[in-house]
Amino acid sequence: MAICRIFSMDINYGTSKEVKCYRDFVQNPDDRSSIRAFVKMFGKPLLEPAKRLHDRLSTYPSAGDYNKVYGTTDNRIELMQGVADKNPLILKVRVGRGPRKFFHQIINECESLIKKDWKGDFNSVTSILVIEINNHDYNF
Repeated sequence: MAICRIFSMDINYGTSKEVKCYRDFVQNPDDRSSIRAFVKMFGKPLLEPAKRLHDRLSTYPSAGDYNKVYGTTDNRIELMQGVADKNPLILKVRVGRGPRKFFHQIINECESLIKKDWKGDFNSVTSILVIEINNHDYNF
């Protein structure tokens, strides 16, 4: 008998203009005003990759489960380098092949995990706060 997981990763969004625009589109991809705002901010080529990434992240209960499937692709969830141990842990994932989405692991309603406290277990990442979407092309 197969066991079905009935929960998915809890995805929360920050308050920056870019993050709100991204959230509005991925949560309601048929809304024309959300599409226009997204295309204006990020460009038309990211419409499908952003929606596909959101659907994928929403399907898996943890970053570890997501990485079991997508860990060998450009869209794997990774630890951001250069973050001081006393600062909140920052994870990243590519949206498509270029721009990146950065997020914190949330451990309760108002607190993010500090980097030095992280044990390297992607399976423990079940609730995230998207803090930034950048629009830099890393494919040079």
